Amino acid sequence: MQHRNRRVRRQTTLRCTLCGQEITMGEEYWACNGSRVCAACLPAFARQELAPCRETRGREVEP
Repeated sequence: MQHRNRRVRRQTTLRCTLCGQEITMGEEYWACNGSRVCAACLPAFARQELAPCRETRGREVEP
């Protein structure tokens, strides 16, 4: 049974949620809020996730 599980794991393709490219064995990726993101897409993903925290100097919201 364990041999069969190994075979299934190898056949499962893991893809980046943003670009759709395959994330290969040994390759780094980030899993956050249900997304799997490759290293190439990480900057765009971070900007998207942190957009609510974005501010522009000189335009800060006064409490």
